[in-house]
Amino acid sequence: MKLKCLYIPALAFLMAACGNAPDYRNAIPAKSAAVVAVDLNSMSEKMGLSGEKADKALLDKLENMVKSGLTGSDALIERIFDDGSESGLALKNKVYLFAGEQAKMGGLLIKVTDRSKLEELLEVLKKQQLCSDVKESDGCRWAILGEWLLAYNKGAFVLVADNKGSNPESLVRQASMWLRQKEGEGFSATEDFKSIESKNGDVVMWTSLELLPQEAVYPLTMGVSAELKLKDVKALSVVDFQNGKTVIDIETMIADKVMKDILDKKQQVTSNIKGSYLDLFPSNTPFWATANIKGGEFYNFLCENPAMRRYFENSMIPLDFRSIFSSISGDVALAMSGPEGKEFIAYADVNSDSFMNSFERLKAMAAMSGGQVVLKNYADKAYEFKTIDGGLVGLSSGPKSLWIGVKDGRFYITNKESLIDRRVLGLSLRNCKWGDRVVGQRFFMVSDLSSLNRLFDLKHLEGTMASVLAFFGGLDYLTVETGDGNNVHIEILMKDNNKNPLATLLN
Repeated sequence: MKLKCLYIPALAFLMAACGNAPDYRNAIPAKSAAVVAVDLNSMSEKMGLSGEKADKALLDKLENMVKSGLTGSDALIERIFDDGSESGLALKNKVYLFAGEQAKMGGLLIKVTDRSKLEELLEVLKKQQLCSDVKESDGCRWAILGEWLLAYNKGAFVLVADNKGSNPESLVRQASMWLRQKEGEGFSATEDFKSIESKNGDVVMWTSLELLPQEAVYPLTMGVSAELKLKDVKALSVVDFQNGKTVIDIETMIADKVMKDILDKKQQVTSNIKGSYLDLFPSNTPFWATANIKGGEFYNFLCENPAMRRYFENSMIPLDFRSIFSSISGDVALAMSGPEGKEFIAYADVNSDSFMNSFERLKAMAAMSGGQVVLKNYADKAYEFKTIDGGLVGLSSGPKSLWIGVKDGRFYITNKESLIDRRVLGLSLRNCKWGDRVVGQRFFMVSDLSSLNRLFDLKHLEGTMASVLAFFGGLDYLTVETGDGNNVHIEILMKDNNKNPLATLLN
C-alpha cells in the first residue's frame, strides 16, 4: 500500500533528528493571518521517538510502516531512521505552519540542511508516483505533490496549497517570492513574530481575526463599528504537553481601538467570582460554568450592540428584560447534566424579585395560543412554562418545559423540575481538584470529558480509529478560566497522570 500525498508532513516528522543559507524563517509570508511554531524535537521526545528514553520498539514499528509505503526504498529509509539529517531536513529546528487571510492559503515551512539529500528523498517519492519531476524556475526548485506545491531552495522547504482547488503549479511564483525574502522582508521581521519566538511551548500559535472566513467573522463582529481592523485583533496561544495533561495559555493582543473599548467596557460590567454556587452542585456534575456580573450595566453593555438591542426590543416573549438584568448582582452559574447533557439549570444572585411580576404578562399570550402555550403559577414567585413548539415563542423548535422563579435570593431557570430543590449529598464542586481555583476569577468553566468513551462502541472498531477513540476515552476533564477577562488558561486532564498525552496518542 502506497502512502498518500497528504501523509508527507507525517513522514517528515518521522524523519526528525539531530551553511551559508539565509534564515529559513524569512520565507514566512509577510501577510500571514496565522503562524504556528511547532517544536517537533520536544514533541518527539515526549512521544518516545527520540532522546535517551526513545522507544525502540515503537521506532521499529514506524520504520516498517514507512517501508511498506515506500516499496523498494529500504536502504534510504534505514539511513534516515538511523540519522535524520539524511532526509536533508532539519526538524530539530522549529517547523512553521502559516495561513493567509480568510484561510484561503496555507503552508508548511521546514529548514533545509542538505539539498542533495532532500532531492534523493524526492526521487524516491517520484518513483512511488507520489510526486512529479523536480523542476526549476523563478529562482527555486519545485514539484507537485497531489494538490500541494512543494518548493525549496538551499535554505528552506515550503509545502503550500490553497483551498480554492487551484492548480498547485499556479503557486510557484508566489512560493518563489517567499523563498527569496531577505532579512526584514517577511513575517519574521514583525513584532508579532518576536512574540512567538519569546514563548516556550511545544506549539506556539499566533492568530488574527483575518484568519476567519467572512461568514464566520460577521456573527462575531455583528453591530460592531465598521472601523474595526481585523488584523489588529490578535491572540498568542502556547500549548505545552505535560505528564497527565495538556496546558494551553491564550494571551490576547488587541491593538484595535474599537475592540479595546469593547473589552474595557466588558471589564467594567463584570467582577470577581465569589464561588457561591460551588456548594450547590455535586462533584460529578458533567458541565458547569460561572461568572460574576453587574446586571444593569451588563444589559446596557449588551444593548450597545444593535443586533442584541433589536433582539431584546423585538422579542416574541414580551418580558421586561431590563428589569430582569437590573435585578442580577453577583455570581451566575449554569450546570448541565442528564443523558447527553440535555438537562440544565441556571442561577443568578438577585437583589430583588419584583421583576417576576413581568411574567404575568405572558399569561395573556398563553391564553391566546389555543393550548399550544401554557403558563401557570408554580410556587410563590415561580412559574411553570410549557409549549408544544419552542419556535412559537422564539426558542428552538420542539416541545419545551421550563420552570422559572426566585428562591433564597437566587433566580433560577431549568428544564428539569427535580433540579430546583436538589441537595448535594456528599462531595460538592468545591471539593474537586480545581475547586480552589474558582474564587477570584472572572470566568470559570469545567467539562467532564471521561464520558466521551461512552459515546462510541469500540468493540467493533479496529486499527487507528479504535486507537484514537480509546485515547479520547482516556481524557478526564477540561477547565477554562480567566482572571482578567482577556487572557485564558485551559487545562485538558488525562485519567493517567503519569503519561504524556502525546505518548498516549501515538501508542
